[in-house]
Amino acid sequence: MERKISLGVLLLVILIIINVLIGGMLIFFIQDIREPEIKVEFILSQITTDELRFTAKISMKNNNQYDLVIKNLNIIGKTPDGDIILDVRFVGGSIPARQQRVFATNETLAFYGVLSSKIYSSVQGIFGLNFAGIFEKTIPFHINITASFQDLFKNISSPTLSILAEVTEITENGVLFQGNVRVNNPNLFEMSLEDFATRVETEDGDSVGEFSQIQGTVIANGTTDFFLNGTLFYEALNAKTLNLIVAGNAGVHLMGIDKSIPLSASAQLLVPDIKELLFHNESLGITLSLDAKIRFRGFLTTIGLALYNPSKIPLQAHDLICSIYGLTGENKKLIAQKPMQVSTLEPEKQDFLETQIFVPYLKLVTAGIRRLFPDWFVIRLQGNFSIAGVDQAIPVLIDATISPHVIGL
Repeated sequence: MERKISLGVLLLVILIIINVLIGGMLIFFIQDIREPEIKVEFILSQITTDELRFTAKISMKNNNQYDLVIKNLNIIGKTPDGDIILDVRFVGGSIPARQQRVFATNETLAFYGVLSSKIYSSVQGIFGLNFAGIFEKTIPFHINITASFQDLFKNISSPTLSILAEVTEITENGVLFQGNVRVNNPNLFEMSLEDFATRVETEDGDSVGEFSQIQGTVIANGTTDFFLNGTLFYEALNAKTLNLIVAGNAGVHLMGIDKSIPLSASAQLLVPDIKELLFHNESLGITLSLDAKIRFRGFLTTIGLALYNPSKIPLQAHDLICSIYGLTGENKKLIAQKPMQVSTLEPEKQDFLETQIFVPYLKLVTAGIRRLFPDWFVIRLQGNFSIAGVDQAIPVLIDATISPHVIGL
């Protein structure tokens, strides 16, 4: 019985000694433990009007000779009024001796209304050591941080503009116009297009068009397309050069920041060819007809002109001259000539014009060159077709030949 009591006492003494030794070692380690070096970094990837996307990184360097254990690591963010708007939690772990570890997570902070450009944050958690995988001692830590986003807006990169434009068709109101304005925003935050105006100017600086407004938001760190349409006045077709000018401001209105950057871009446009606009793959239809009546001193000729306008725009026929020539070989001799009145051709309709020319007999029998009669009589119609008020014109020349034998010569 006494022997059993002696063994029990001995075992108790051994356990007390072991506990004292381990406790002493823990006290030594705890007294010697160094807090890890902590660096906190917020890497913003995008800021919009209702959310902020970022990567939160906590870098910890363990300067101790033994591994550290990190637990319950998180970042709490508050507004200047004390409202909690951010609670980022990290997965803990261990940091080997004399090494560094980075804890990171991707987060999105959603907000409504105006968000302050400053966030007061605190990094908190628990660090400590693990002894032999059995005993663990931890110490809480708490670090306050003020995160300011003001610096993000100090150096705003100016967006770039590019323009593509084309004329699509012509109507009674003018020349329809379409364009695409591409805006590239190199910044991490959205920008809005403000007070943008579009105009087309001639070489004299005259404005010759009306266009839709450009407005909207340009995505962060990306490209956004804005579509443009409008109408060029007919006066634009008289210009030597046309310049498309887009100008306005790119604004930043985020987190209490209000800034704007002036933007502008220009592109030179080709002055549209009215022939291509009017007819596309069609052509102006012209048919000549001749009726001659014998009179005492010559022939009274009636020259008819059938004109078909395939376009959707009224056209003016002007500078029309009807001529009769004698053609001998390659040589021409004028017999008679008469101008015709200005006429309007209705769209997608056929109109008829006519004029009378009196040709004396003496003119006919002397129409040849170095002989009495020519090889052919030529009826020629020439003139211009255009839109009222437009200097551009479509020249027309058409010949009809008649053998002298047809009229008995």
